[in-house]
Amino acid sequence: MKKLLILLGCCMFAAGCQEDVLMTYEDDARVQFTSGVEDLPYSFIWLDKSQTEAVVKLPLRVIGGPADADRILRVSQVSESTVEYTYDNKGYVVDSTVTPIPNPAKAGVHYVPFTDARAQELLKVKAGAVQDSLAIILKRDASLQQDKVRLRIQLEVSDDFQLGESKYLARTIVFSDMLEQPSGWYYKNYYTYTTAYSYLGNYSVPKHELMIKVLKKFQGEDARVDDAWINKGNSDPTIFVYWRSKFVEELDAFNNDPANIASGAAPLREDPANPNSALVSFPSKVM
Repeated sequence: MKKLLILLGCCMFAAGCQEDVLMTYEDDARVQFTSGVEDLPYSFIWLDKSQTEAVVKLPLRVIGGPADADRILRVSQVSESTVEYTYDNKGYVVDSTVTPIPNPAKAGVHYVPFTDARAQELLKVKAGAVQDSLAIILKRDASLQQDKVRLRIQLEVSDDFQLGESKYLARTIVFSDMLEQPSGWYYKNYYTYTTAYSYLGNYSVPKHELMIKVLKKFQGEDARVDDAWINKGNSDPTIFVYWRSKFVEELDAFNNDPANIASGAAPLREDPANPNSALVSFPSKVM
């Protein structure tokens, strides 16, 4: 009987909490990102050398109705870290080690600070909108030619918005001035992979370079395997069906070239500096 009362009490408490959450969502406009799973990669490499800044947009969703006027967003840069746990022989946590993730972006160096007037002008949800984007101005610093940096952006409470679901309150932009994984390669949403991943498999820079080489061979020096190309293939899989066969032909030719074999360049690996890394390959069957 005591157990039953405890369970019932918990259920009543949970139901009450759920009602409070729903009431809060109705009373206050809330904002969240549409995704919170994957890092968003970006590279300046496709832009003309004269272009020193770029605007990257992170899709947002408003919980609640639209407003007649623009609504102000508030964001901040937050640090990132990994946590490694130590367990005893019974499986209990006895210790943990927190390690900061390296290469955080620097305000004023790698992006326009959120307090800057130009950034402030973009930190808005437009009048009448319940879906919009958070626009971030990235800066093309010379250091990005040597290493990528990470900008972890977190939504904050503002005069116009409370916060939405906790798992959708932060996103990380990983950017450089080097070849990077196009957005849309891996996750379509929290649960499913994109069409690109089904046809192209795991991303690696050597695979990306091979794909660019193939497209340039057939389409000229301006051909790109960038965000736009990947997203076009996600909408029209026949693009991936056609080009995947070309990529496989090029990969086979590279791996069977006697000069490449003699130099150790073949077979092509995801990490050429690591002889034990996985071989570059394309899925033989669509997942």
